[in-house]
Amino acid sequence: MALISRIKILTILLVAFIVLLPTSHSFLIPDANAGEKVKKVKPPKAKRRPNLSYRPNVSRMPPKYTGRVGVLGLRDKRAMLFYGGEDIYFSEPVLNTLSSSLYLEIKASRAFEQVKRIPGKVSNSLTRKDIKSLAAQHHVDYIFIADLTTFNLLREKMNKSKRGLDFKINVRFGVFGQLIDTKTGAVLWAETIEREDGQLNTDKRVSAEDYGPSAINAIRNGFDDMKNSLRYLGLEVKK
Repeated sequence: MALISRIKILTILLVAFIVLLPTSHSFLIPDANAGEKVKKVKPPKAKRRPNLSYRPNVSRMPPKYTGRVGVLGLRDKRAMLFYGGEDIYFSEPVLNTLSSSLYLEIKASRAFEQVKRIPGKVSNSLTRKDIKSLAAQHHVDYIFIADLTTFNLLREKMNKSKRGLDFKINVRFGVFGQLIDTKTGAVLWAETIEREDGQLNTDKRVSAEDYGPSAINAIRNGFDDMKNSLRYLGLEVKK
């Protein structure tokens, strides 16, 4: 009986010791996503969709290139559309609007004496013969080709160890541009430009106000980078 009593006492002491052990931090910090229900980002109603139009920043510097440049429409080379496999988050078609912005930005750069917009769908594989044909048809000395590589919305949790909804709504924008001399076929400038902009969202819903201004900022800043790169890194043509 004495032996049994001793075993019981030791068992009680052991259980008490385990209970009093310090608790691991992994148990003290709750899962940040526990109980959170973030609603899917759905396209706003047509009348509430934001517009992507804006006023470009105009350069005050003299032209770098003599002659006329022809600006082709953007080619869509994105791996995915804006969000959820859709582009209908804006009041106008994304590719058309960004193509117009590209043309206006090239004009605003004042890197060329003249700028002409070349309409029509652009082939994914332009040959030197195609470029010469476009140059002869539209009377241009240079061709500017650009691919839309990124234009997406992403939601990023800011503090994973914090309860509540504190997501950053990011919009990423990227283009790959090329400036081609139509006479020689030489690539005078080629570079990938990427920018992103975002803001904090503490609501379960994501509205047009959460991504519209960020989209314009990312686009404007990206095109500003492109214009600066073109002016300072583009090869000059010897006459």
